[in-house]
Amino acid sequence: MYYLVYNVFMKTETRGRPKTFDELEALTAAMHYFWNHGYDNTSLDNLLEAMQIKKSSFYATFKSKEAIFSKSLVLYRESMLAQLNKLNKEIGPKQTLLTLTDMIINELQESGKVKGCLLVNSGQECYKKYSQLSEQIALEFGFFQDIFTTFVREGQRKKEILNPKDAKKISGRYMNTLNGLIVSIQAGITDEQIDNIIESLNEILE
Repeated sequence: MYYLVYNVFMKTETRGRPKTFDELEALTAAMHYFWNHGYDNTSLDNLLEAMQIKKSSFYATFKSKEAIFSKSLVLYRESMLAQLNKLNKEIGPKQTLLTLTDMIINELQESGKVKGCLLVNSGQECYKKYSQLSEQIALEFGFFQDIFTTFVREGQRKKEILNPKDAKKISGRYMNTLNGLIVSIQAGITDEQIDNIIESLNEILE
């Protein structure tokens, strides 16, 4: 759910005076800036530069930094869920979940670091500091828990996943271990430790 590369295109019909910028394109740029730099380290000037829009357009369309961050979280979830569902149709539920691990390792090998999950990063930053954003982040995690539970249940039904435990418990362990892998890599663990966590992820989905 963290490393899927996607391009979002949207065609809209306008009435009256046309917009001078693509709202979805601007929001996507803001999402990636927040993802790379964090909420507190992002200023309005940073956003205007990344989104390539004027301050008046920003306030007219997105209202505030907190409001556009909230929209960025929704875009992140919707885009990732769409890609997860697409992968599921192409390669099945178990392989979709395992592919997320492969993407993490590929990113580490290619760039020498792991960007992390926007929700995990934001949750750590906003917890007990921005109450409304913290509540939203918790809800977004709930969406991913639900879809992972659906994937596990489907995998069990198709005999791809033979673990007989409750699908929600399995998906919870999977999410926690996957997030643990990301945080641990960011903390500088060894290759052997990475391999151990990946083995745990595989065992969860056996």
